[in-house]
Amino acid sequence: MGGVGGMILAAGLSERMSGPLPKQLLPVGEETLVGLTVRHAEDSNLDRVVVVTGHRSSDVAASIAGGRALVVENPHYRQGNMTSFRVGAAALAECDACVVLLADMPGVTTDMIDRLVDEWELHRPWAAVCSYRGRSAHPLLLSAEALLEATGVEGAKGVWRFLDSAADRVTLVPFDRAAPLDVNTAADYELVAGEFPASG
Repeated sequence: MGGVGGMILAAGLSERMSGPLPKQLLPVGEETLVGLTVRHAEDSNLDRVVVVTGHRSSDVAASIAGGRALVVENPHYRQGNMTSFRVGAAALAECDACVVLLADMPGVTTDMIDRLVDEWELHRPWAAVCSYRGRSAHPLLLSAEALLEATGVEGAKGVWRFLDSAADRVTLVPFDRAAPLDVNTAADYELVAGEFPASG
């Protein structure tokens, strides 16, 4: 198959976010948080887009139906985000590289994803990470080799710890802007909702 795939992790419980909806399903503009993130990926130059669901999987899948993304469910999502990462990696095992995205970072634009795809096509890095004025944050790109190695990592922030341990092999892709907001709290959500107001 080859090419560059995109993995969107959308399986979490949103334990830091109060309210009846998990953050993936919160409305943002005319879409949901996960829907906006997926649309940015679908509009990019990624060859495939895989969305890993878990908590309220059918609702998340319904909120992104109609696009080109493939939904894969992680039945073990309660055991940590690395279980979702492994499910996504398995679905993209035939790709040459993978861009890893979080469902709760709608500020990661199509252009930003395409910068990583361009980096892969031009230089074939082992891994590449976006750097926002010196701060590393999502999205990130893993070659097939790095993706396979990363699946063996355990624990919270496993992929970041894996990349930190091999920093000399990681390419930084610089952006002259603040890092996109990772929506974890109600205050974070209010900020993002203000950036993407509903029409009318």
